[in-house]
Amino acid sequence: MSDEFDEIQAIFFEECVEGLAAAEAGLSAMADGDTSPETIASVFRAVHSIKGGSGAFGHAALLAFSHRFENVLDEVRAGRIPATAGVVKEMLSAFDI
Repeated sequence: MSDEFDEIQAIFFEECVEGLAAAEAGLSAMADGDTSPETIASVFRAVHSIKGGSGAFGHAALLAFSHRFENVLDEVRAGRIPATAGVVKEMLSAFDI
């Protein structure tokens, strides 16, 4: 069972690399002024996927961080937090963590 778990977790880590690349591309596009709903949604989806996998595999710190990041993105997506240059800069800084 442990070998299967390790294999599935390895797939999760590969998907994290893809998700991180997608989130970074979206955040960079936002920093360059593209705050379209599609761009924001793509970042949200990437962070949401990472959050889900981290919870499934018991990575508590990653789960907590991605949950908070997702909450901020949800507020941006809903228009309750404006996607200003300052907000995007903070998200990029947090993403580097």
